[in-house]
Amino acid sequence: MYNLIYNITFSNNILQTLGPLPIYVLIFAIIYFVMIRPQAKKQKEHNQMLDNLKKGDRVVTNGGIVGVITNIKGKDKNILEIDSSNTKLEILKTHISTNKTK
Repeated sequence: MYNLIYNITFSNNILQTLGPLPIYVLIFAIIYFVMIRPQAKKQKEHNQMLDNLKKGDRVVTNGGIVGVITNIKGKDKNILEIDSSNTKLEILKTHISTNKTK
């Protein structure tokens, strides 16, 4: 009987000692798996898509311009020349939202 009372008291002391720490850890874990991890995965896929762009790909910019890549230029190959309805535009590679070539 004494051993049972001792175990209950011991477990209550541990919970009192930890305080709100387990709740904070649980909240952080939920935020990580619901918000941070999916966003990091989406960003990784977008960067991979940007790295695989080549001439002839049909792309859509963040502003909604649809065109075909005719040239890739710039020191770091970060400027794309896009032909959209016989109008040539220079767009930064980071402003491409999707690749419609498939």
